Amino acid sequence: MLNPGYELTCRQTVSKNLVPRLYNSTLEDLKKKVETALAVSLTTDGWTCINNRSYIAVTAHFIDGDGKMCSVCLGCEYFDQRHTSDNLAAFLKKIAIEWKVNNKVVAIVTDNDSNISKAVGQLHYRHIGCFAHSINLVVQHSLENISVIVSKVKKIVEFFKRSSNALVKLNSTQTQMGLPTLKLTQDCVTRWNSTYDMLKRIVSIKDAVISTLAVLQTEIAVLTPAEWDIVEKAIDVLQIFNEVTIEVSSEKTLSVSKVIVLVSSMFQTIETYVHDISLPYEVNQMTISLKNQLKKRFSEENEIMAQASILDPRFKKYGLMSDNKFKNAFSLLRSRLGNIRLPSNQIDNAEQTPSTSTSTPSPSPSVSLLWKVYEEKVEQFKAIQTSTASGIIELDRYMQEPLLDRHEDPLKWWHERKHIYPHLHKFVIKRLCVTATSVPCERIFSEAGQIITLKRNRLDTKRASQLIFLHNNL
Repeated sequence: MLNPGYELTCRQTVSKNLVPRLYNSTLEDLKKKVETALAVSLTTDGWTCINNRSYIAVTAHFIDGDGKMCSVCLGCEYFDQRHTSDNLAAFLKKIAIEWKVNNKVVAIVTDNDSNISKAVGQLHYRHIGCFAHSINLVVQHSLENISVIVSKVKKIVEFFKRSSNALVKLNSTQTQMGLPTLKLTQDCVTRWNSTYDMLKRIVSIKDAVISTLAVLQTEIAVLTPAEWDIVEKAIDVLQIFNEVTIEVSSEKTLSVSKVIVLVSSMFQTIETYVHDISLPYEVNQMTISLKNQLKKRFSEENEIMAQASILDPRFKKYGLMSDNKFKNAFSLLRSRLGNIRLPSNQIDNAEQTPSTSTSTPSPSPSVSLLWKVYEEKVEQFKAIQTSTASGIIELDRYMQEPLLDRHEDPLKWWHERKHIYPHLHKFVIKRLCVTATSVPCERIFSEAGQIITLKRNRLDTKRASQLIFLHNNL
């Protein structure tokens, strides 16, 4: 039963008391969670809200003790300074220190803007360009070959977006033709694959669009049969880029280890279209441009991505594009593993090779003060040699394991074998925690746009940051 004496909490109480209290408690809980991470990767990006205020978002990604990929929004804070590399570096450093991850950051993923790239370099962190952003640049540059036709499609879409009468007629025409009632999609330059979605949607209801425009007798130019053919062929070519972008945009699954595999797939797919003589001239030129842009932006393999691909049990050496690139990446990985040191309790829990000697070891004689320093140095050297050899042995043994099925979870696979490969597992955590894109920040901004709206454009920046933080972490 409802309590008739209950008084609803007023807006001021929620805004000034409850929200800050919930924010502080959530902040403390998440800081404890992030503090337990062995290694983290960060993503960051900037956004301007509806009232022309600038915000910068930072997210952290790490693998927890249960072998699960975790994502945390560290903040989406108001940034009133110029976006110079020095200011951005100071901001990122402040966030890293506040969350106590400044010594755990493996890499920072951002877009390809020069200032943020330089800022990451100033902090001596590894910088990784957003894979989805690079794909978008490849596609946007290549779409210039069919820009005239894309502009005509945009005008048709805008016409149906502006005219309610035309939209009603389009819907009724689709119903009469026995087609599902679909709305045309408008593209947006800053969103991945939006032009592809727009072209694909208008082709799917092409007959209804042509019929409606003919009945309404508008001045909107209709695509010719040749132009419709160009659009349809362009959709086929662009499909691989759409699928790749969707594949790497997940926050809950591994993405960095897939990058080299996906780049190889894009190269091979585009290569088949380049030699397809049935394609219209405009589409053929688009495919050549796509191939050139792929070479320009993805010709060099990133060290982290190459090592992540090798350490993903689904790919191993088959993830890299050539045997030579695998050998180089594998050699560097072996040298990296030599620097991994484990606490003594972890070494004791690892699998030990039984001794082949059957003799009973004699008790060690007491070390005199004369030889004490020498013996200590020898023992330290032996420990270093053992640790280095163990990491390399584990890597070689891992490479002999059968490939994991592509649909299986590699993080679960590693978690179940963390005591079998203690040195290697520690390095795996530092590589597979990296995300391939800065899409997590883009998602934050999309949700922030629902918080800072036209009706709430006077929302205080501090309160807005708290609401965005809570919305993404609860």
